[in-house]
Amino acid sequence: MPSDPTAPVVADLAVHALRVAYALRRDLEGLPQEWKQPGIYVLLTDDGSGNVYVGQAVDLRGRLFQHRSRPKLDWRRGVLVKRDASHGFNSAEIGYLEGRVASELGALPGLTVIEGLKSQDMTLPPHHMLALDALVPSVLASLRLAGLDLLKDAPTTEASEAATGAKRTNTAVPGTVADLVAAGLLRAGAELHFKRAGKEATAMVTTSGDIVVDGVTYSSPSTAAQKALDLKAANGWVSWRVGPTGPTLADLRVQLPEQEAD
Repeated sequence: MPSDPTAPVVADLAVHALRVAYALRRDLEGLPQEWKQPGIYVLLTDDGSGNVYVGQAVDLRGRLFQHRSRPKLDWRRGVLVKRDASHGFNSAEIGYLEGRVASELGALPGLTVIEGLKSQDMTLPPHHMLALDALVPSVLASLRLAGLDLLKDAPTTEASEAATGAKRTNTAVPGTVADLVAAGLLRAGAELHFKRAGKEATAMVTTSGDIVVDGVTYSSPSTAAQKALDLKAANGWVSWRVGPTGPTLADLRVQLPEQEAD
């Protein structure tokens, strides 16, 4: 924590070699020159509107000065994220991360992303996107420290699917998507497919066993399926298939080894 009240607060996220700066709009002069590097940034207001601005820049420091002199949003605080390493992000990487973070924030109730390229830069190879996906939770955690409420809607459960009449298994089966990945039954980076009533959606499995749909991460396959096709309810375990014609997640879950009782 800096002793100078006008200096930005800088935090290192060692697990992913990320560095985060929290800077006030009025005090950008105190932002060190090391922030003239590629990264992403989020601009926050203090007016209660819930408006946020998500962007990327090859020179984070210079871009925030541009936003101060020619603001597209009446922002008061900025959160900047860059690599804390000798080799920083490249343009494709920050393009992908900008899209992922903008999509994640845009899916939160009460927040409006004023600007942010949600389409993501998809020119990266799949394994590279997987590695960047692993950074997103740390980026979101840094925004939580800035005061953003990151609580999504409550995830859909199999019990709630029964109450709404959605197709479901008769009993709750133990196991998560993360368990499938850990057991080697489902590959991180696998593409999932979901078809219903002439509509189709795709998703990707992350290394942590989450499911990414349109740039938004879901821990529940049922919530992911519900959001993917804008349904009132869906049982993601029987809806999502690995590839267009592969097994469902439910087919894989029954192959999990039984856990011994304590």
